[in-house]
Amino acid sequence: MKWPVSSAPVRSKILRTSLSVDDGMGERLAVEPGAPKPFLQDGGNSPTLSLVIPTAPLEDEMGDVLEKAMKLRGLSESALARKTGIDINRIKDAILYRYDFSSEEITTLSDALGLNEPGFRALIEGRYPVPCPCGLPFQLHVLAMPYGVGVVNAYIVAECGADTGILIDSGCCCEALQQVWPACIRHLDAHLVTHWDSDHGGGCEGTRARFGLAHCFGPGPERPGVRVLAESETMDIGAFRIEVISTPGPAAEHYCYLIRRRSAQPSKAVLFTGDLFFCGSIGGGFFDDRSVLEHARRLWTTLPSDTIVAPGHGPLTTIGTEREFNPFSTGC
Repeated sequence: MKWPVSSAPVRSKILRTSLSVDDGMGERLAVEPGAPKPFLQDGGNSPTLSLVIPTAPLEDEMGDVLEKAMKLRGLSESALARKTGIDINRIKDAILYRYDFSSEEITTLSDALGLNEPGFRALIEGRYPVPCPCGLPFQLHVLAMPYGVGVVNAYIVAECGADTGILIDSGCCCEALQQVWPACIRHLDAHLVTHWDSDHGGGCEGTRARFGLAHCFGPGPERPGVRVLAESETMDIGAFRIEVISTPGPAAEHYCYLIRRRSAQPSKAVLFTGDLFFCGSIGGGFFDDRSVLEHARRLWTTLPSDTIVAPGHGPLTTIGTEREFNPFSTGC
């Protein structure tokens, strides 16, 4: 038996935004607040809904970025205070999200920590750019589930109008996933997992059983019901081509997935990043901080700017936005 085809609202700090778009024929399409937010594909005589997403808050605030940057530089609170001339108690307060740095102090901190100053400043001042990605030739459903004070994201890619798709990650459990399941998706062709932290792969086994999948796909280590994918493996599932990108750092074995529609030329892609990086920050290096930074910068440097980024936490972004503004993108 498949899941119910009704969806409950996400009970967390998620903003739903109204959007008006031009269909190219002079008409205006309005989406009321509280409804799923569509993004349109350009071209043709009528719009194609290609994204369905609630707008989530940024995963990291200034305190998170400051703490991660200090760890990468090997700086303690006292060492950063000495390096910048900023009182240690103000640095401690900033890590706890209480900060009142002057413009000059933001510059000093950016220099001391090797951060991209424009992006770091935008994050501190509450104006970090969150793009509205568009132009996908397929649907992307964002399944945002409450997790702590933020959200954890799972995703479904599907052909426009199809009732089947590919699930990426599954949240903490299939019960939480069921609460945000899109009414239009009744079947799954495959389930991919970026890594095995409980908030990303916790619903894998239950989801596999509910949809009758022979196995899920993901990184190692070996486990029942999972086909371990090889680094740099490429596979075709239905209308989609999936490229596996090994990005250890957030976990010892962590994959990103670059997914595009096979028949679209040229084909805009979506990069599913798990915990590698988010809109405005990078993931915590629970396995290796330096590897997180190196893999994030490699992707920011090598992928096209219009590649849509679907992170494990927070809102969608693009490679171009993160290359230009992510506080950790210095040198990209």
